[in-house]
Parts: sequence; C-alpha cells; structure tokens
Amino acid sequence: MFVIDPLQDRGWVLHFAPEDYRRASFLDRRALHHRDIPGWEVSQAEVGAALDAEPPMDRLHWLFHIGHCGSTLASRLMDLLPGVLGIREPLPLLTLAATDDATTHAWLGTVTRLLARGFDDTQAVIVKPTSLVATLAPRLLVGTGQACLLWVDLQTWLATMLREQELVESVFAHEHLRLANTGLASTAPLAAAGPRLARAWLAEQVRWRGLAADPALAPRLMDLDFAELLASPAAATARLARHYGLQAPTDWQQRIDESGLLTRYAKDGAQQFDAQTRERELVVAANRNAAAIAEGLDWAEAAVVELGLQDLRPRLRPASA
Repeated sequence: MFVIDPLQDRGWVLHFAPEDYRRASFLDRRALHHRDIPGWEVSQAEVGAALDAEPPMDRLHWLFHIGHCGSTLASRLMDLLPGVLGIREPLPLLTLAATDDATTHAWLGTVTRLLARGFDDTQAVIVKPTSLVATLAPRLLVGTGQACLLWVDLQTWLATMLREQELVESVFAHEHLRLANTGLASTAPLAAAGPRLARAWLAEQVRWRGLAADPALAPRLMDLDFAELLASPAAATARLARHYGLQAPTDWQQRIDESGLLTRYAKDGAQQFDAQTRERELVVAANRNAAAIAEGLDWAEAAVVELGLQDLRPRLRPASA
C-alpha cells in the first residue's frame, strides 16, 4: 500500500519487488523514479478481501527513532541480514500519525497487515517509520513483534536539527501530536527554538519510558544510542538483530565492511559520508548555534528535575562529555 486516503476510502497499491524496497530510503515519490511501477486504486474492503490469509504479525518489527539520528543507516544495516525485508518511511503510517480521527485510524489494522506480508523468503519485516510515527507506537505494538527506539543525545540532536530551519519547522509542524500523552503538553509555552526542540526530544524519551514501564511490553522493547552504533557497528547491530529474533552471520563484520554503508550517505549511496565527516559537520553546527543549544540544554536540565525524570539526565549530553 503506497498511499491511503481514508476520507475517500481508497488506497493506491503499487507492485514493488524486493529490490525496490532495498533501494528506497523513502517510500514516497522518490521511490518511483528508477522504473515504471504498476499500481491501482482499492477501497479498504477490497484490500481486506485480497488478504486471504492472515500474515504472521509477530514477524513485523519496528525501528522507531527521534529523527535525523542515523535510522536510515541502521535500517540498511539490518537489510544485510538474510531474510530481512526493510521498509523505510511508508506513507500510510505517516497519514495515520498525522491525522487524529476515527475514520483514519480505522485503516490501522489494514495497513499493519499489509506491512507484515513480505515475500516468500522473508523471515522478518523491519519497518523504519517517519519519526512522527513513534507517537503511534502503543497502537502499532498491539499484536506485532519487537521494537527499538533509536536516539542520539539531546546536545547532538540540537546541533543536527538547528543546521537548517526546514528541519526545525518539520518538528514544530506536529508539535501537539509529539507532546500528547507525555505530560509535556501542559508545560509553560516556549518561544525559542532551542527549548522547543529540547521539549520535543524529551517527549520521545518520556513516551518510550512509559511503554517500557509496562511489564507486558518491556521484554519487546529496547533502545539504542546511535553513538553506540557508530562506535561498534557490528556489535551494536548484532545486538539489535538478536532483539528482533535474528542471528547475525559469523562474517557479519566483513559483510558490513564490504557493503560500503559506513562510508556513504545512507539516504544517497552516491554521496561519500562517514563518521568523521559527520563529526566535522556537527562541530560546525554546534559552534554556529551554540547559544540556542545551550538554551535547549538548560531547559531540559530544569525539566527533568521538575518532572522527576532524572534517569534521563545522562542522555542530555554525549556519554563522553
């Protein structure tokens, strides 16, 4: 299912092959440029009728993330595991997250069943949604498999997001949804970009913390600091694979090295980009936006104390800081 329009009771189905999923960083129009892909319109009832057998929902896993934290790289590394179908940023999930009404959410079961289908050789489907979709995690986890939240420390995230005003506005566009059910929506109004971004980052941590507090959900959840993945890619991704019920092959480090994923931009394989390049760009961004970053950190320091979230305080800055 490529796109859904719940208010019109229709969806647009495209015939994607495994290679179409492997090459796509975003399952939007950018995924359609390399070849002609046939498709057709269907209603929700027609989709349900076409699903003649219930797919194994426990093989549908989630790679949630806070946005611009290396999630595409993590997803592509998971693609190297035998039997994994990686699905990155499917539009129907974004529609479900961005539209809070009953008509839209009636499609949730249909969408998750379609995501779980896979191909004949699929052992696990690992969906990396858009960051906003983490707000749907409590609903998406019902009846499905394991989930991970990928994150970076607040200081690093602020430097990343403040590089471009477009990134900042993308967070603010759905701020009310990001803050819902976290206890942060009732905090004092914020005007400055640094504190507002910090509040959005904290909301994701609080939401995940709440899910992990549920004894029934806790064994199915893990979270991963992207800094750990950068420091030890093979070890961190092997641990993530085990969480998804998968086993990294004995030559896992070699497969990662030969893939070239650690030396290219994950969203555009033609662009050279490695950990050192990332670090240099972050230093430049941190220096340029030092005042806003400091404001955001100050707000978060006070908020974790006021809200009794001191266990999250170590996540405000890099572990090496």
